[in-house]
Amino acid sequence: MIQFGIFVALLIAIALCFLLIPLWMKPKIVSSDDSEINIELAQKKLHTLEADLENGIITQAQYELLKNELMLNLQRDLKQSDVHIVDEKKGRWLAIPLSVFVPLLALAIYSVKGDFRAFDAVQTQMKEKPTSSDINAMVEKLAQKMKDNPSDSEGWIMLARSYKVMKRYSESVEALRKALALTGEQPEILLQLADVIAMKNGGSLLGEPAELVAKSLDIDANNDMGLWLYGLASAEDGKFNEAIGYWKKLQTHYKPEDDDFKEVQKLINQAHEALGQDAEVLSQSKPDIKTVATGKSIRVSVTLNEKLKASANPEDVVFIYAQPAQGGKMPLAVVKKQVKDLPLEVTLDDSMAMMPTMTISSVENVQISARISHSGNAIAQSGEPIGKTLLSTTADNGVVKLAISELVP
Repeated sequence: MIQFGIFVALLIAIALCFLLIPLWMKPKIVSSDDSEINIELAQKKLHTLEADLENGIITQAQYELLKNELMLNLQRDLKQSDVHIVDEKKGRWLAIPLSVFVPLLALAIYSVKGDFRAFDAVQTQMKEKPTSSDINAMVEKLAQKMKDNPSDSEGWIMLARSYKVMKRYSESVEALRKALALTGEQPEILLQLADVIAMKNGGSLLGEPAELVAKSLDIDANNDMGLWLYGLASAEDGKFNEAIGYWKKLQTHYKPEDDDFKEVQKLINQAHEALGQDAEVLSQSKPDIKTVATGKSIRVSVTLNEKLKASANPEDVVFIYAQPAQGGKMPLAVVKKQVKDLPLEVTLDDSMAMMPTMTISSVENVQISARISHSGNAIAQSGEPIGKTLLSTTADNGVVKLAISELVP
């Protein structure tokens, strides 16, 4: 109620400013004394008439007639010429009654027609956050609207986004397919559909999502989201060189100091590491600040079984990574070490994700693996030593002990 009073007082003050300021301002003196100008013009016209008479253009009778008419007009103009001065204090007395009666009149009208509790009700509504049931009701209302008007492509896209936020991926996919049928193969809709299908499949972009992204790039080869997703799909398929190519093309869309440029560079460096190559160092870019681990993290203690030590070279690469237990196999976090570092303890966390939406925190169960690669290739090869274990991300697992004790079939 106090805020309502302040709000009303402010509006009344603004209204009074519009009324009182013009009354109180000092008016200017307005002069309309044009006598000298009228006399000068009359003299010029008279000289013109005299010249016309001398040159025989007009007769003496015509000259006398025009001269008399000119004199009459001048006399009339001189009578009308006068100086008008506005009284500087005229009307100022209205300021006092207006400043009193306007607020009283406004309050009187509102007391009859308005409701002083209205502002409190608005405040209460603003403070109340919509509940999940409110959101569900709004989405269901939109879904019913789309049943009544199925030709509204924008409505289907809006409904699909709502379902995506609610993690109802199957319904989001269905809505986007209906939008796509109405609009044709538009790159943005193709990419949205690929993204939602990937989420439905546990984060995997392989299969239909990759095909949809490829279609979008056929239409718009420079689409940022398309290049980003196709690079991720290529990396998931083990085609890291192709992934690097798409990401380097995407990088040309940004400046080295842009955050987007640095995020893409992070993906490129991870792909190089997966290939057993050194990460690129770009002199034109500023060094990144070390990422602080956020969200879920898993501590892993890795050891090598005695029977496999003889077959492992101290310089061989050891990949320690987390993957979704179900769905796609894109790593959620990766650490790269060497056999000579074993036994060791590492921490896998959300800051190591290649895709912002695919992190350890985004899944309930993960598979933790440690694999020795003789070639340094991120793709598992038959006969390579490996150790695997499944665990839940919702539980406190402490330090997970993982032994490399078997071979890749």
